[in-house]
Amino acid sequence: ERRRGLSLILTTRGDVALLVLDRPRRGNALRPEDMLRLAELLDEAAAGGARALVISGAGDAVFCSGYDLDHIDSAAVPADHEGPAAWSDRFPELVEAIAAAERFPGPLVAALNGHAIGGGALLATLCDLRIARPGLRFQIPATRIGVLYPLEGMRRLSATIGLGRATELLLLGDSVDTERGLAWGLYNEIVPAPVLQERALAVATELANRAPLALRGIRDLLRGLVDGRPEAELQTLHDAWTRRCVGSADLVEGIEAARTRRPPRFEGR
Repeated sequence: ERRRGLSLILTTRGDVALLVLDRPRRGNALRPEDMLRLAELLDEAAAGGARALVISGAGDAVFCSGYDLDHIDSAAVPADHEGPAAWSDRFPELVEAIAAAERFPGPLVAALNGHAIGGGALLATLCDLRIARPGLRFQIPATRIGVLYPLEGMRRLSATIGLGRATELLLLGDSVDTERGLAWGLYNEIVPAPVLQERALAVATELANRAPLALRGIRDLLRGLVDGRPEAELQTLHDAWTRRCVGSADLVEGIEAARTRRPPRFEGR
């Protein structure tokens, strides 16, 4: 099934969905309405039963160049700095896109077909796994523009590559090439451009075949670790997910499949 909305295209193939940012002439930059539609499509994919989702960009040059700067209204930031003070009040559409990525029930895989800049870097780090083609740049030019990078982006970047390297990227605004990004743990895998999408979909298919409750529990706990939630709260969360998994039909199915040496058929219950 294929659905188009503004500059995004959502295609579903069984348990796997593919979401493509489709503004290649504009570097797949996202306007406010695109971000809201991105959130809607993520929710639609989840409601339609997708267990894993791949995000990629159209073309072979840029994955996503971030927030379309033509749609940042300088008049919304008065010279006397009055008006909405909170970052979330100034960019509610970006907040909603981040929230939708976080509430998607299955793993997200970024297929980085090109450069990931600014908000595109944020979108990549919101994904659980990142598969990239050779020769791309990853850059967060916030200090070169004069804007503060989203807190969730800082949190995810620091958790992915470490605080020291995240500090370097954020303060200098310089780009990281593919080889250094792989060494830093920014990318999980580098594959040739012609097979990038195919490989990302194959990984997503593998993930979709894993036990959904175990996947959700692991992702929930990892997010709690990244967010710095208290140890007692994390232990409570771990206990709750343990009860769900131990009491699930999926565990029975997984054990039986292992015993009979056949692929498991998980249902997420």
